[in-house]
Amino acid sequence: MNQLFALLISLTIEVPIVLIALLTAKQVFSYVEICHILIIAYGATLFTHPLAWEINEALIPYMEFPVRAILIETAVILAEGTLYWIILNLGWRRGLFLSLIANVSSFSGGLLIYQLFDM
Repeated sequence: MNQLFALLISLTIEVPIVLIALLTAKQVFSYVEICHILIIAYGATLFTHPLAWEINEALIPYMEFPVRAILIETAVILAEGTLYWIILNLGWRRGLFLSLIANVSSFSGGLLIYQLFDM
C-alpha cells in the first residue's frame, strides 16, 4: 500500500467518525461548527499521517510490525486527541476517546483493505 492510498483510507474513515460522534453527542449546533469540525478532523489526520508513515518506514529495520503499530498509533492518538481536546474544546477525556475511536477504526479498516486486496 502506498502512502497516498493509506492517507485516503484514514481520511475516509476518521473524518466521518469524528463528525458523526460529535453530532450524536449534540456537540454541534450550526453549519459553521460542522465546517470547523471538518477542518480540524482533516487537519489532524493530514498532520499526523505523514509523520506516522515516515516513522514507520524508519523503524522497519528495528521493530516488528505489531510493536511499531502500537507505538506509532499511540503517539497519533495522543496528538490528535490533544488537538480535539484543545481546539474543539472537548475536554481531555473526550478528545482522546474520540481520537482513539477514529484511529482504531481507520487502522483496522486499513489492515482489512490491505488483506483483502493483498497489497
